Amino acid sequence: MGKHRKLRVFEAFAGIGAQHAALKRANLDFEIVGISDWFINAILCYDAIHSDPNETIEVPSYKEQIKELSKFTFSKDSVNPLADIAKLPKNDIENLYIANKRVKNFGSITEIHGKDIPEMDLLVYSFPCQDLSTGGKTQGMSKGSGTRSGLLWEIERILLELKKIDKLPEYLLMENVKAIYAESNRKDLNQWLSFLESIGYSNGSKMVLNAADFGIPQYRNRAFIISHLGKKIDDTHLINYKNRAPSIKPFLRIDYSDPELREEANQAQLNNTISREEMWKINKREHIEDSTTINTITCNMDRSNTAAMFKYKGPKGDTYRLPTIREAFLFMGFTEEEYLRTKRLGFSYRKMNKLIGNSIVVNVLAEIFKMLFEKKYGGKKDA
Repeated sequence: MGKHRKLRVFEAFAGIGAQHAALKRANLDFEIVGISDWFINAILCYDAIHSDPNETIEVPSYKEQIKELSKFTFSKDSVNPLADIAKLPKNDIENLYIANKRVKNFGSITEIHGKDIPEMDLLVYSFPCQDLSTGGKTQGMSKGSGTRSGLLWEIERILLELKKIDKLPEYLLMENVKAIYAESNRKDLNQWLSFLESIGYSNGSKMVLNAADFGIPQYRNRAFIISHLGKKIDDTHLINYKNRAPSIKPFLRIDYSDPELREEANQAQLNNTISREEMWKINKREHIEDSTTINTITCNMDRSNTAAMFKYKGPKGDTYRLPTIREAFLFMGFTEEEYLRTKRLGFSYRKMNKLIGNSIVVNVLAEIFKMLFEKKYGGKKDA
């Protein structure tokens, strides 16, 4: 546990890299030693946000690109594996090759082995929530179940491999939906926490942290557990943290005289139908100045209980709109610059909604990281 020049971090189930963004926001001296993800859109988005656009990657021949990428299992929809990488357009293959290299992606969590992971101080794991969430099929995360949430146990395998070679990280951070604490998941969660204790970790509180308490006007409760190799970390500061934003207005972009903002609002508009009228009654934010929070941003905001709806005069007249993707990024704690980097990818509203809705609120993570690491790794001047 000697002092290191940088905090070394591995992001499992990395998504678009909320953890990476939070480490920057916390002004820590850190290094991402690797990430794990198989979803192509997430890998491209992570690269767009976090990589230096001036960093050049030597691109080999098309044949060599296929050979390298064929070592990994990728997915186009985050659910099903891509059978043949060569079926992607050549330009897409080159972009994926570059992104995969720049972000140091180790691929699907099922194919990673402890011996291949660089030494790290912190492992963050935000494994799939679909089988835990009430919005999913609630099939659970039991070991050997084969569910997507059951991928948690791949982390067990990796930690056991790391223990054998004396490379366990000092810190672990789990994030998931608060349904992980439900009675239906209690046995599996306790089994997981008992395993961590058996290899030397002390687990902190079963925290539920609301983004609305961390300066983001979004009602978003998520479960977090800090595990430390050694004595238990006092997480009282996080449980008691209260920093409420007074209004949602600073997070909205409603200057429709700006053609770029108007176009984004057009992409978020909804047809004025009976079902939309019902959605409006549930989710309306009619007086923006008086609105202090929105609901949870999900990976599909076009549903009955959505994050928020606003009245909007679109090309076809008076109607409603959802938050724009730019606004969704801001409500998740990302910066406008980080959003603009992703916009260049040209993904549709729905594809971007899936990526941002499955992310983690940056402000919450940043406060966790500051509490854990500011004394030892804080004060990076060029963060």
